[in-house]
Amino acid sequence: MDSISKDIKIIRTSLVIIASVVVMFVLRLFSFIFIPLFLALFIALLLLPILDWFARKKLPNWVGITVIVVVSVLLIFITIEVFQNTATELYSSKNQILASANEKINPVITDLKSYFGIIDEGGQNNNIVDVKNWVERNSVSLIEKFSSFLSGLFMTIFFLSLFLTGANLFETYISKISNDDKNIIQTFRNIIDTLNKFIKVKFFVSILTGLIFGIIAVSFGVKFAIFWGVMAFILNFVQLIGSFFITTVLILFGFVEISTTGTLVVFSLLLISAQIFIGGVLEPILMGKSFKVNTISILISLSVWGFVFGIAGLVLAIPIMVFLKMILENIPSTKQLASLMNSVSDKK
Repeated sequence: MDSISKDIKIIRTSLVIIASVVVMFVLRLFSFIFIPLFLALFIALLLLPILDWFARKKLPNWVGITVIVVVSVLLIFITIEVFQNTATELYSSKNQILASANEKINPVITDLKSYFGIIDEGGQNNNIVDVKNWVERNSVSLIEKFSSFLSGLFMTIFFLSLFLTGANLFETYISKISNDDKNIIQTFRNIIDTLNKFIKVKFFVSILTGLIFGIIAVSFGVKFAIFWGVMAFILNFVQLIGSFFITTVLILFGFVEISTTGTLVVFSLLLISAQIFIGGVLEPILMGKSFKVNTISILISLSVWGFVFGIAGLVLAIPIMVFLKMILENIPSTKQLASLMNSVSDKK
């Protein structure tokens, strides 16, 4: 009997693994649909309190949905304007920026080549990059990516409108599906509360990061401060990777823009300190005990969902992991698996 039960357990585990691989393959294959769908779902969950506020004011549901959609479109339009203006200004001043980059970076490259014993061949071009030629070579690819981004954006808005239409009935649907099982309903409420807290905290710290980065850029005379602030806000949603990327890129741009070494060092230290304080101190305090996940689980989630959904997967990885962790914690047979995702200080 023991051998039979072990065989059944092995078969069951194997089937779960196979099913997981198939699901991942399907999600990757139809990512153009699932990415806007998941983004819209999490945004709808975040906006539930706003819809509840409209309901308490005895306003029709369509009023709240209209206000949310209009505000979302306005924010998207403003973001696109910021990127467009930055791109225009960047292109108009590209010669000055490239000349400054050549002046700053080429001596460093020369010293490194000398240190490693690399000898340059004569007649090499010292220009770092030709923006005009690069845009011409990649114009078709850029247009395709921009078109894909716009289609995904409109699909997200479409799905968001659908979710918001029935958002206040989510719990009713869960009750009907579960035959009014109080445990399942409470689990659903806990998941919503945890996801809402995570997204709200992430939104707040991202705004704070964007403001601080923009203020630091303005204070040190670095160009495109608004652009860097918006990018810091957006990339901060990509756990671990995004904050490191934007900090590194801004420091490199500051290296080109700032003339004195001491000022550059202070500029870099301020950016790094801001990221350490916000990401390492403030965010964990605001998250509290509701979101204690170890770094290994975060890295695995980023790797898996980054592979499935690309850059969008890096944004969705943590909310999806929170969702799965809450479900696993409420299933007796998977509680031990959920406990493996807890942070070390939270394990008993």
